[in-house]
Amino acid sequence: MNKDKISKVVDKVYPQIVKKLGGKQANVKLHHNIYDRLGAIYDEDDSQNPSAEYDYSTKTIYLYYSAINSIEETIKSLLHEHTHSMQSKKLFKLIYECGHIYSTHPYEKQAKKAELNWKEYENQ
Repeated sequence: MNKDKISKVVDKVYPQIVKKLGGKQANVKLHHNIYDRLGAIYDEDDSQNPSAEYDYSTKTIYLYYSAINSIEETIKSLLHEHTHSMQSKKLFKLIYECGHIYSTHPYEKQAKKAELNWKEYENQ
């Protein structure tokens, strides 16, 4: 998917996600990948490029269009990151410091569960 198509999906779907899940609408910004956004050195074939992330300090959802291949993935990314936007940054970090990894972190599990409802927003 290209940047313009993702942007159109965001404009249509994200307000509906906020309305249904609650919370405040975060800023949404599109970047080619996380490495370009952070000014980091990377291997173009690196599979570690996420499709999205939430930045608690700026209250921004970043979508990385080089890693997003479908409307489904766009919607799932928005659901996942919006869920994080409603979670406590302090507890998020503390749970990781207590030894949890991505797959066992309760906040990540909650965000992954939110993704399951992506079809509700597919035809928005």
